[in-house]
Amino acid sequence: MNLIKDFAEKHNGYYEEENINNIFSLLGRMVYQPKTAKFLIAGSRISINLDEVGGAIPTAEPYRITLHLNNKKRESLEIYPITFLEKLILRLLPSKNKILKTKYVFKGNEKLISQIVNDELLIKLLQKQNLYIRIPYENTSKIILTPPHGIESAAQLKIFIEILKSIEVKIKSNELSRNY
Repeated sequence: MNLIKDFAEKHNGYYEEENINNIFSLLGRMVYQPKTAKFLIAGSRISINLDEVGGAIPTAEPYRITLHLNNKKRESLEIYPITFLEKLILRLLPSKNKILKTKYVFKGNEKLISQIVNDELLIKLLQKQNLYIRIPYENTSKIILTPPHGIESAAQLKIFIEILKSIEVKIKSNELSRNY
């Protein structure tokens, strides 16, 4: 059994694995097998998608772990590891919507970023990982976490989901404070 299937079953979720598709090209044979898992954790809908590619073309789309929000939240967010060049630019030309904290760049809604950066537990979890997190402009009803090197263990998957849940709480509290 694989990690995602086990996790989905443990949380009374849904797991689907399509049949293996063989594609023959000039480069050789390519094997393609999409996998999807969906489940609820503490009232939040979470899905994991992987479009696995093997064979002659040794590339694969990374895992996408998505926390689906109830509706569009009007929040934009990007959290990603900082590059050396970006670190230099941010030190010379600070920006309001870009904040450098530890090894990550935070871009988006200033109030949301402030809440995230001030959460020591969340920052501690992020420091131990190498992740890309975003709320896409075109669909603000989901938070997408992408680990560049896959998911190594169930414990690491739990940490990823904990990070997503923590950001979800910040978004909801940000929305509540906006309503008053």
